[in-house]
Amino acid sequence: MSISAPQRQWLTLKMIPGVGTTLFVRLLSRFGSPQDVLSASESALRDVVGPKLAERIRTYQHMVDVDRQIALQEEYGARIITMDDTAYPLSLAEIYDPPLVLFARGHVAAPDAPCVALVGTRKPSTYGVRMARSLAYDLALRGITVVSGMAEGIDTAAHEGALEAGGHTIAVLGCGVDVVYPPRNAELMHRIIGQGAVYSCFEMGVKPSKGHFPYRNRIISGLSMGTVVVEAPVGSGSLITARNAAEQGREVYAVPGEAGSYNSRGPHALLREGAKLVESAEDIIVELNIGAAHRQSEKLQTESGGKQEVPSSNTQPARPRPNLSATEEVVLDVLHSEGSFVDEIAAAGRVSVSEALSALTMLELKGLVQQFSGKRFARR
Repeated sequence: MSISAPQRQWLTLKMIPGVGTTLFVRLLSRFGSPQDVLSASESALRDVVGPKLAERIRTYQHMVDVDRQIALQEEYGARIITMDDTAYPLSLAEIYDPPLVLFARGHVAAPDAPCVALVGTRKPSTYGVRMARSLAYDLALRGITVVSGMAEGIDTAAHEGALEAGGHTIAVLGCGVDVVYPPRNAELMHRIIGQGAVYSCFEMGVKPSKGHFPYRNRIISGLSMGTVVVEAPVGSGSLITARNAAEQGREVYAVPGEAGSYNSRGPHALLREGAKLVESAEDIIVELNIGAAHRQSEKLQTESGGKQEVPSSNTQPARPRPNLSATEEVVLDVLHSEGSFVDEIAAAGRVSVSEALSALTMLELKGLVQQFSGKRFARR
């Protein structure tokens, strides 16, 4: 797939060592776009990021191999989704330190598609495989996207269950989307790309690494309204994903297993800590109220001609405020008194998610906005 000039600039800035999400957003807030950041003078950059990183941005932008990335994307039919892209998942934009760029292959889900993560051990019992496959099948039948990590065991069973139902599933990888891992899941990855999608925050060609999987797990939970753990020993990466979900303000679910079983210890520990018990997909759907929420979202989009409008509780005309950009003014005016989510703010203010995030960051620094759990924002 072809890449636009703005996407190329996003990718270039993202690939410069040391430019993480927080600094990226700060740079966008100061300069407006990646193109303006890359063309800024070193002295102007120093005012935002300091001398070392300013010099690196000026130097490394000519060294990162963006052309190779573009060639690999075209070869594998991949695309990049930047934070200002309308296809960027709204739920993912709400988490702390979201990925600046997603690489994707297959059929990308709608940005507001309801998603549920199913994760667990790589060495499941027959019972665990059956439960994962059954839950995924029933969720997919109801139009819910099943998210997992394409690992062996429970992840594989979850993807297969969703595919068997003819539904949509997303595999989040700890490597580039052109790399098959584990290798034995090559055929499964092919099926997922044909019916769902594979996502990664890592550039094309990046090999799997132990240090990559914590980032992968944060994306799995961040994409999802809730995370379900099906069989996992204590210390499993699946429990890390569940804890990420809790920190992101999402629901955590666990499937009970046989008492004393090694693979039951993780889910049972989560249940003792307050996770919701799951025996069927209906337990998840009722708890999350997914059907009603999704129907309401579709209704709003239909009534507004495809663009969801979120009414603002502030009916007073905007007052001029010193030292605020135009976008910051808009964002501050549309904030609900009880708190607003990033996607609501972006829709109500008619700005992109990345613009809303950038403005919120600056408003927090200026002491005008406070953030609550679940990535909700309100005026101070």
